[in-house]
Amino acid sequence: MKAMTMNKIRRTMLCMSSLAAVALATPALAQDAPADAGQAAAPAEDDGTNQDIVVTAQRREERLQQVPISVSAFSSAALEDRGVTNLRNITQFVPNIELSVSNRPTAGGSAYAAWIRGVGTGDYAFPTDPGIGLYLDNVYMARTLGGLMTLSDIERVEVLRGPQGTLYGRNTIGGAVNIVTRAPVLTGPVTGEVLGRGGTWGRIDGSASISAPLIDGVLGIKLSAGSFNQGGVGRRLLTGERMNNESRLVFRGGVLFQPTANLTIDIRGDYSTQRNNGELAQVAQYRTTPAAVARYNTFAAPVRAAELGLPVGSVYDARWVAPDGYSTYSNSPVQDDYNTGGVSGVVTWDVADNVSLKSITAWRQIDTHIRVDGDNSPFIIASTNETFSDQQFSQEFQFNASFWDNRMKFVAGLFYFRETGDNWKYSENFHGVYQVTGVASDARDTLTTQHYEAKSYAAFWQLDAEVLPTVTITLGGRLNRDEKTFDMMVRLPERNGVSVPFSSRSADWDSFTPKVGLNWKPTDDLMFYGSYSQGFKSGGFGLPTATSPTTAYNPETLSTAEIGVKSQWFDRHLTLNLALWTSDWKDIQFNIIVPTGTGQVNITQNGGSARLKGFEAEVNARTGFGLSFNLGVGYTESHFYHLASGAAAVGITLASPLPHIPRWTIAPGVQFQTDSNLGRFTLRGDLHYRSEQFLTIGDPTSFEKGYALLSARVSFEPKALSGWEFGVEANNITDQRYLVYSQNATAFGIQIEVPGERRTVNFTARKKF
Repeated sequence: MKAMTMNKIRRTMLCMSSLAAVALATPALAQDAPADAGQAAAPAEDDGTNQDIVVTAQRREERLQQVPISVSAFSSAALEDRGVTNLRNITQFVPNIELSVSNRPTAGGSAYAAWIRGVGTGDYAFPTDPGIGLYLDNVYMARTLGGLMTLSDIERVEVLRGPQGTLYGRNTIGGAVNIVTRAPVLTGPVTGEVLGRGGTWGRIDGSASISAPLIDGVLGIKLSAGSFNQGGVGRRLLTGERMNNESRLVFRGGVLFQPTANLTIDIRGDYSTQRNNGELAQVAQYRTTPAAVARYNTFAAPVRAAELGLPVGSVYDARWVAPDGYSTYSNSPVQDDYNTGGVSGVVTWDVADNVSLKSITAWRQIDTHIRVDGDNSPFIIASTNETFSDQQFSQEFQFNASFWDNRMKFVAGLFYFRETGDNWKYSENFHGVYQVTGVASDARDTLTTQHYEAKSYAAFWQLDAEVLPTVTITLGGRLNRDEKTFDMMVRLPERNGVSVPFSSRSADWDSFTPKVGLNWKPTDDLMFYGSYSQGFKSGGFGLPTATSPTTAYNPETLSTAEIGVKSQWFDRHLTLNLALWTSDWKDIQFNIIVPTGTGQVNITQNGGSARLKGFEAEVNARTGFGLSFNLGVGYTESHFYHLASGAAAVGITLASPLPHIPRWTIAPGVQFQTDSNLGRFTLRGDLHYRSEQFLTIGDPTSFEKGYALLSARVSFEPKALSGWEFGVEANNITDQRYLVYSQNATAFGIQIEVPGERRTVNFTARKKF
C-alpha cells in the first residue's frame, strides 16, 4: 500500500483505540441476541447461550457459522446498537460492500446502487437489472427504486457475498441482501415497542409495533407503523429549499396461522410512501463551454436571467460552481416521491419430520415521481420530470428434505416471475433556445415513453451430502430462462411531436448456473470450505435517443472460486471467519453517460471482461467484563483483460479501473456494557474506512480519495423503568465530506458531484414490552 494510505489506516486505528479507552461498543456481531421483552438482558459475555444468529442464506435455517458462504448478518439488536435506520448504513459495518444512491443522476435519491466485491450496478431504469439481489421476506425486489428503505420492525439483515445463482437465481451475480421482518408471535404475552427519535437537521422519527396471539398457539398478528422525517442537510442557494430531506411513512403487518402442528401460513404486507426533495447535487467545476452551451448563453440565457431577476449578463458558466460542499445553485423543480408496497404468503407443510414443502406467492408495486435538475444552475440546461410504475408477481415452490440422520440435505424448487412497467419522462434540454431561434436543430426537449415486460422461469436444486464423518460435498444447479420485451418512443414536443419511429425489442436468454463445494469440519467450531459457483444477469436494451434507436446488450456472467474458514475459539468467545476468492466477470454491463444531439443520455452497454480477487476477514471477540470487539477487513483488486467493441469510444481502456472498488475496506468496532445499581449502560463505537476508488467507469475525474467515517452510540436502560432505553447516537462524527457520485458531464462542460451523508446526532427513547 502507499505510504499515504498506510498513514490513514494508522490514524483511523489510533482513533478507534481512543474510543476503546472511553469504552464505546456492543456485543460481537455473531453473538447478538435480543433481550427478553420488558427485562434487562444479561451482558452478552454472560448470557450462557453462546449461540450464533440464525440465517436462511441457503433457503433453510442454519447457524451463521454453519453456512459455507461469506455472509455477514445483523440481528435487530445489532442494528439498534449501531444506530442503523436505513439500508444504506449497512455499508459502514460490512467489508467489500457498497450501498448508496444510484449512479444515474436522474434517480432522485430513492434508488439504490449496490456493489459486493466490486460487482454490481448503479442503474435503476428499464430494462437494466440490479447486480445485487434485494429480498424482503423471501421476495425478490426487481427494481432498485425505493430500495434504500427504512429498517423498522426488522428481525435481521443478511449480506451474502459472491454469485448466488443456484438458490437465488438471476441478478444475484454479485451477491444478495436479505431483509427479514419480525414474525407475529403465536403464544405468550403481547409484545411490542414504541420508539421516538429527534436530533440534528430537524430529525423527528416515531414508530410503534405490536405483536399478539389471537388464538394461543394457532393465530397471531403483528402491526407496525413509523414516520421518519428530516429537514435536509443541503440547501438551494436561490430558493432556500432544503435537499437530502426525508419525509417517509412505513407500515408493516402480518398474520401467522398454524391450524395444525405441521402446517403454517405466514402472510406479510408492507406499504411505504415518501415525499422528498431528493439528493443534493452540485456543480463542482466548470470545465469547458460546449457549442450547445455557447448557443444557449447567446439566445436563451438573457431571457431566463431576466425572468429570474438575475444580474444582467448572467450566463451558464463558472459562476454557478457551488461555494461549499453542501449547497447548489439548482433552481428547476425537484422531487423524489414514491408509493410502494406488497403482500406475500408463505405456506409451509411439514410432510414428515425431515421433509417439508413450501410455497411463496408475492405481489409488489411501486409508483414514483422524480424531478431532477441535471445542470444545477438557475437555467434550464437539463431538467427531467419522470413518472415510473412497476408491478411484479412471483411464485416459488421449495422442497426441503434431510436423510440418513441429517447427513444428506436436499433443496429443490421451481420459480416463476413476471414484471411489467411503464415510464414517462419529459426532459428539457437547453430549453429556451428554440423558442428564440425557431431553428429545428435547437428543439432539444424530449418526451420518452416506455413499456417493459419481463418473465423468468427457473428450476433449481442443491444437495449437501456427508460423504465422510467430517466431510460434506455440495452439488447444485439452476436452469433459467429470461424473456424481455421493451417498447419505446422518443418525441420532440417543441416540434409538434416529431419522433424516432416506435421501436419494440424482444429477446430471451437461457442459462445454467452451477455450484460445487467441499466442506471439512474437523470440530463443531471449525469448518474449512471451498466452492465454485456461477451467477447470471440477463441482458437488455439501451434507451433510444432523438437521433438513434435502441441498442441491445448481452447478459453478464460471473464465475467465482472461493476458499474459506469459519471458526470459533475459547468457548466461542472468539469468532474468526476468513474467505479468499477470485472471480471472472464477463460481458460487464456499464451504465454510461453519452452526449447526444439533444444533450446527454444514460445508456447501458457491455464494456468487456475483468478478473477480480480478494478476501474478507471478520473477527468478533468477547473479552469478558462487558467488553467486546469486532473487526471486518475486505480487500479487492481488479483489472480488465478484454474490452468490448465500442469501449474505447466511451473512454474505457484495459488500464481503466472498475468503479466502486476500493482496494481496502476496514470496519473495526468496540463495545462496553456494564450493569450498575441505576441500570445498564452500553457504549459503542465504530469506524469505517474505504481506500481510494473511482466512482464512474472510464472517467478519471471521478477519483475519490480514501476516507474514514466514525460513529458512536451510548444507551442507558434504567432499573426503575422496566423495558425503557434512552440513547444518544452520532454518525460521521468528524463531519467527513465524501462523494457517492461524481461525473464529468461533457455535454454541459461541468463536473457533477453528490456528497455523502453529513454528521448527525440523535436522541432516542425506546420502550419494549
